[in-house]
Amino acid sequence: MSMKEILVHLDDTDRCLTRLDVAISLALRHQAHLTGVYATPPPYYAVHWVDPPPEVVETEIRFKQMAATVGIANDWICTDAPGLVASVSERLIAQAFFADLVIVDQADQRASGSRTTFDLPERLVLGIGRPVLVLPRFGEFKTVGQKIMFAWRGGKASSRGLNDAIHFLEEAREVNLLMVNPGENFETQADKICTYMSHHGVTASVDRLSVEDVQAGDVLLNQACDMGIDLVVLGVVAHRRLGKTGLGPVGKHFLEHMTIPVLMAR
Repeated sequence: MSMKEILVHLDDTDRCLTRLDVAISLALRHQAHLTGVYATPPPYYAVHWVDPPPEVVETEIRFKQMAATVGIANDWICTDAPGLVASVSERLIAQAFFADLVIVDQADQRASGSRTTFDLPERLVLGIGRPVLVLPRFGEFKTVGQKIMFAWRGGKASSRGLNDAIHFLEEAREVNLLMVNPGENFETQADKICTYMSHHGVTASVDRLSVEDVQAGDVLLNQACDMGIDLVVLGVVAHRRLGKTGLGPVGKHFLEHMTIPVLMAR
């Protein structure tokens, strides 16, 4: 199974270059087409463009130069425009339906207000039906997907995570299947998952973990750090609270506290 279309969110922040470095590395590894989508929150005040602002032009030039240097086919899309009212998440969702992978940054959960993107990763995971690679807002990531921990809890979300991550698993040097609260049929279930992976040329070590929901996010992150993991694969579920749909507690915890890139699928 191949990954041939990668979409990366670009903006005018300091973290944009780190995001782009990871996107180019993955596109090169998988010989994928790369689409850079520039999207920033609309301003409070009226804007009238004659030409695109300097930060947009600079980002476009950098994106195209970096992609061309390593020979990656690419497209640039700028979704900012005068009078724009659509949010960043709405504009990215419209483009992300046609990608095999979407790359964004972890949001600042302390942010609030209509101009912020504090819930961008969550909105994408819930809204596009595509795997979303979320990068921590701190740190540099020279490798992503060489040493993978796949957190399996069972059910639709885990199954979707396995399917959406298979191109990463096929390319990884090491894969650890971590089964969370697997129950009495642990061995049978582990055998089935490992057999499926083996059909894709993937060999995985298997561990089991029994935790309560309130502890699961911390335990999984600590385990990943202890093992030197550079990518966690997590199938996430949606919960409805107070009339609003959001990620379940483990997914929420990862988005708030992650220190390692996380591939989320739903």
